[in-house]
Amino acid sequence: MKNANPPTQSVDPRRWLSLSVIIVAVFMVVLDTFIVNVALPSIENNLHADFAKLQLIVAAYILGYAVLLITGGRMGDLYGRKKMFLTGVAGFVAASAWCGFAGSADMLIIARVFQGISAAAMTPQVLSLIHVTFPAGEKGKALGIYGAVLGLGAVTGQLVGGLLLQADWWGMGWRLVFLVNIPVGIAAFACALWLVRESRTAERKKMDTTGIGILTAGLVLFIYPIVVGREQGWPWWVFISLAASLAILAGFVRYESRLPGRGTSPLLPMTLFRERSFRLGIIIVSIFFSGNSALYLIFSVFMQSGRGATPMESAYAFVPMAIGFFSASLLAPRWKRRWGNRVLQAGALLMVIGYAALILILGYTSGLGLAEMFLPVLLAGFGQGAITSPLIHTVLADVQPQNAGAASGAFSTFMQISSAVGIAIIGTLYQSMVEHSGQSSLAAAHVHTLQWSLVILIALAMLTFVLLAAISSKRAPDAKPAEKAKAMAR
Repeated sequence: MKNANPPTQSVDPRRWLSLSVIIVAVFMVVLDTFIVNVALPSIENNLHADFAKLQLIVAAYILGYAVLLITGGRMGDLYGRKKMFLTGVAGFVAASAWCGFAGSADMLIIARVFQGISAAAMTPQVLSLIHVTFPAGEKGKALGIYGAVLGLGAVTGQLVGGLLLQADWWGMGWRLVFLVNIPVGIAAFACALWLVRESRTAERKKMDTTGIGILTAGLVLFIYPIVVGREQGWPWWVFISLAASLAILAGFVRYESRLPGRGTSPLLPMTLFRERSFRLGIIIVSIFFSGNSALYLIFSVFMQSGRGATPMESAYAFVPMAIGFFSASLLAPRWKRRWGNRVLQAGALLMVIGYAALILILGYTSGLGLAEMFLPVLLAGFGQGAITSPLIHTVLADVQPQNAGAASGAFSTFMQISSAVGIAIIGTLYQSMVEHSGQSSLAAAHVHTLQWSLVILIALAMLTFVLLAAISSKRAPDAKPAEKAKAMAR
């Protein structure tokens, strides 16, 4: 059988052009995770949607996306990463059009599910293509661009949504936040068709359909209650669903471990977790992104409910974070080549400093305008950016090319799950602390609550720092046997 991605394949001369195209998909997908939040009041009025349906409009996308990321990545490995990317982009454009022209809340919810499924087909291919297309010396820079766009989409989602609602072109209102994907997606599809080189694993085996079924069931039962549980007051069925999901996911791990040698390619090769960088890196990803996603939620709630800011004013508060994140993401890969994981550890410390500065400002001033919080938020964003793209490189560094899609899907899945968990837990704590703070006013309650929430984020950032140090220390002993072998050879 012909090898579609042979080891001797030449370096793609158009790799940077192809990266500029496929990276657009990342921006669209991340943007659509956050952009809809600012449009919910307009959707509520226009489609007469109740709160439960508004919640499902948000949850449907996350559910379709997070549940199938590993499946999408593995399908790229087996059937072609370019093919799956193009399929995902085409589906995303079609689903975005469906969302934009939805005539009811129920139709919008269904369309959002298909939008998430399409995102799951194309997103893992981006990391996979970077992993198999770029030589080792350029991979860090490519991942730096990926990380910059990832963060930019997250922190500017509300801002872009607000601007589109404000523009209200052709009287389309909230529908623009979905329809804007159509011209962007069509352009990305056309360029990718021409520029992106196909790649897949050389060994073609049957797809692990049983594994897909088991994993999908387990992730649905885990993610759905986390996404909707907080707003519904954590009803009893949430905990039953979570317990069932853990049992099913444990069964999935056991099933996948037995697959090698049976002629079927595991959906998620368990050998990935034998690599210390991948195993420990996934833990860091879970801690890091749970804190970051929670920050976006609680800071937005603080600005609007605690400070009385409009959604647009709240979005402007994230601009310094976007500046810091984008700048550090582009610079961090170069710094990492020179100073190693100390760059990531410095990023964690910058986050701590930024959060601590916000706590002090909240304690000594009655206002928290853009001027007061510009520098602390900028530092926190810079710290996040200094971690994100080098962390991706660290997690995927030792992954074999034939498992690039599965590893990318696993990385993205853990990122999505940890984000949902962080929002659920820290968001619930924030809401509870505001209600029971005992402060003299609602504004004071929000200040007190944000301070304690930032203490939690500082603890997560410090834990990230410790685990990053552990990755560095674990690699150091590996060099000693090699040095001893050289000495004995002499």
